[in-house]
Amino acid sequence: MRAATILVAIAALAALSAGARADGNPRMLVLPLPPSSAVDAEHARAFDARLLVALDDSKRVVTVTASEEPDCTTTECLVELGVANDATLVLLVTAVEEDGAITLFGTVVDTATKAATRRVELPGVKLATMARRAPAQLAPQIVGRSGGPTTVGVVGPSGDAGMAAVTAVSDYLTAWKTFDVVPLDGSDRGAVTHRAEISWSELSITEDRRLLCDWYDGHLVGTFSITNLATGRVMFTKTVDVGVSHRTAFYSRDEVTQELVDAAVLGWLTAFKDAKVGHKLGALAKKQTTR
Repeated sequence: MRAATILVAIAALAALSAGARADGNPRMLVLPLPPSSAVDAEHARAFDARLLVALDDSKRVVTVTASEEPDCTTTECLVELGVANDATLVLLVTAVEEDGAITLFGTVVDTATKAATRRVELPGVKLATMARRAPAQLAPQIVGRSGGPTTVGVVGPSGDAGMAAVTAVSDYLTAWKTFDVVPLDGSDRGAVTHRAEISWSELSITEDRRLLCDWYDGHLVGTFSITNLATGRVMFTKTVDVGVSHRTAFYSRDEVTQELVDAAVLGWLTAFKDAKVGHKLGALAKKQTTR
């Protein structure tokens, strides 16, 4: 009951804020995430509430919701719902389970043209973090860029190794000083324009005995990518495969893990520099500030 009350309060704040900014922006009817086997009701409702807030924070649309939860997926039905709620745009987001994660698909329908004006996709979403992170990543795709500065949101795996990688990459990106860098944790919903994501395919440390000595054998396969959230296009991606071996008498597991992370980060950032991605992000930031 308490969780439901909090979600209602979040949605209410979004609606109040939207009404205060009804300055000519189009009214968008935002439909709740339809029931599916990929997402349970609790996560779906939290996602719905935060998506309203993220869209309102964009200052590009005025969000409205239906008085009753509709069962509607066809374009014709969506148009009718939009007209009934005095909305020029209708947003429907659906969730599909793929490859052990969730892919979110969004469709924006224009009630005047009676056709889909935009389709968006956000793959690789984890259920545990969907409500907290996905709305910030979907909103720029749905409403487009707001003309603000280029802001890169950095996200990575949970745990000490993931935090170490995120910190190292964030520090490197911040040193460019030509675009903003923030943690992608939901606190900067409307500002984030690009997602910098770190993920592990494998991170393992095994102990083996060789020549009367015990050794740690570490292996890390990880990917660093940057996605333009306004278009959903990946502008940079690099996968590294690194391994280290050290005697247990001289190295701890934590030290082996840190060496793996350091090697992965070096590989990612070397490729980032060679591809001149930092210059491209800086050029985007400069273009936005001169508009």
